[in-house]
Amino acid sequence: MLNLDRASVFVLGRVHGLTRRALGAAVSKAGAQLHKRLKKRVTLVAIGSGTAHALLSGSRMIDVLERMPDHASLVSELQFQRSLGLAPPPGDDSRWMSAAEIARLSGLEEELLFWLALFDVIEPVDELYGYRDLVCAKEAARLLRAGCDFAALVAAAVALRRDGLKLSEVRLTLGADGSICRDIEGVLAHIDGQFALPLDAPPEKLDDIIECAEEAEMLGDLPAAERLYDLAMKIDREDPVSPFNLGNVLDAQGRGAEARIMWKKAIERAPCFPEAWFNIAVAEEDAGHVDEAITHYCEALGISGGYADAAYNLALLLHRLERFADALPVWEHFSVLEHGTPAADTARARAVECRFRMRGLSIAAS
Repeated sequence: MLNLDRASVFVLGRVHGLTRRALGAAVSKAGAQLHKRLKKRVTLVAIGSGTAHALLSGSRMIDVLERMPDHASLVSELQFQRSLGLAPPPGDDSRWMSAAEIARLSGLEEELLFWLALFDVIEPVDELYGYRDLVCAKEAARLLRAGCDFAALVAAAVALRRDGLKLSEVRLTLGADGSICRDIEGVLAHIDGQFALPLDAPPEKLDDIIECAEEAEMLGDLPAAERLYDLAMKIDREDPVSPFNLGNVLDAQGRGAEARIMWKKAIERAPCFPEAWFNIAVAEEDAGHVDEAITHYCEALGISGGYADAAYNLALLLHRLERFADALPVWEHFSVLEHGTPAADTARARAVECRFRMRGLSIAAS
């Protein structure tokens, strides 16, 4: 596992299932710094698995990767998640084969093994491969001989892994239109196992849709962002980030009730989603439902104790309700989280006031 202490990190694409704030918090907890751009001081570049098709198709993403500093390390999304403590370590499968041996036994070019490992289709440990890796490589070689596009193949393998499957565990084939399908007892199905219908349209590329949605949101084209997030949410019915982002876009359009529905849907998909709990808490507080707001702020903090915004809002709400004994520890917690900032100074002053008010004393107005 990589040591991220003091690392400068850039992520190409996104880490599946994580918002940018949650990713930043995890990186900070590991002692590293997350950068939005690929700067010269970056020491670690993590490749989001959702970039597979775009990166291997020669899009502008490859230009970004070519600007990677010579001193920086390159890791896959799964390796990165393991270093953050967000994924379990690799299995204890026996690994004894080199890349050259895997290439020879599978008939797959050794250069392609690099890309399969970068997108976690195979999982070498200390540059050694196991039997499952060999089976995956053989399957990839078979599909390439059948005329499969390598970028499409890797993207399909990424989709399978998100469903808990490996390339070695399914039988893939090419459909009549050249797309990759699962062969389930002679019947063709989509990668997710859904049987194809005659009028089915080819699936959209999820990460391309999300990228366009984020760009539309950033540019203020909220109706376009809404349509794209809604489409992404329907394509991937497990990812919590799309309904969360859709809720933010709806809220920005003044459609608070619909936004709450989307945030709740995000929580249904991922109960440990502190940003969604926080947004619902803010909405409940704005609606005057203070008990519900307090409950949801506590949910957010219970999941992510370092969530400073949730701590501040909770402390301020308890303070306004004159629940000083409850507000005091939250103010103190916030002042530790934001140590050295003006906000921390404010929190300490509020904590002092809580102590006085708990003793029945009041601070004279100046």
